[in-house]
Amino acid sequence: MAANETDAALDQAVAILQGGVERPGMERALRVIETWEQRLAASESSELISISDNLADLRIQLLAGDSDPAAVGRLLVTLGEQVGIVAESDIGAPIADRLSQLGALLTDQGNALANR
Repeated sequence: MAANETDAALDQAVAILQGGVERPGMERALRVIETWEQRLAASESSELISISDNLADLRIQLLAGDSDPAAVGRLLVTLGEQVGIVAESDIGAPIADRLSQLGALLTDQGNALANR
């Protein structure tokens, strides 16, 4: 993925999380999740493939319609931790600041849902 595409995709993911995970327009969030899921699954990195697997789980839970907020929250926290680890690795180095921001947002939103 080209640098500009990655920047735009990260901006989109951050914007969705800043708006909160429980709101109208879930279709947009599902499209972003699916896009990242596919991109990361195509990588050769076990770290990124693991994130893709968790994104698939998240997408499936959200598509169910009656998903358990605590379970979704736990998945978001896990994703936040995984993204944070990638941000600190060689893979994430070129965009570490943005990945750190995304990881923190995922963790914050996840904790908010899990603690309801």
